[in-house]
Amino acid sequence: MSNLSENELAENMHKMLLIMQHLDKKIAPMLEADGEHFNKRWGYLSRSGLWDKSHLTRQIEKYADIYTSRVSNFLQFTPFMYFRSQAQSLAHDLHPY
Repeated sequence: MSNLSENELAENMHKMLLIMQHLDKKIAPMLEADGEHFNKRWGYLSRSGLWDKSHLTRQIEKYADIYTSRVSNFLQFTPFMYFRSQAQSLAHDLHPY
């Protein structure tokens, strides 16, 4: 529980809302400028939203082949092993995983 009264909480929430609206106005032009770097029709081919992978990226991950220097590298795994790479940053990502 908070030590603040309902009026104080409402006042604080209103202040935070004003701050959020101010930040949204600053962020919107930046997002628009960022969008100029991508295909006008298709947008981000590898991303859906900010951090989610696109359908294309998921399909590539799902159906990509595994390459190895020798077949014996797979001896320790069963035929039912599901291989998955670690999360990786893409070349155009600002924030690595």
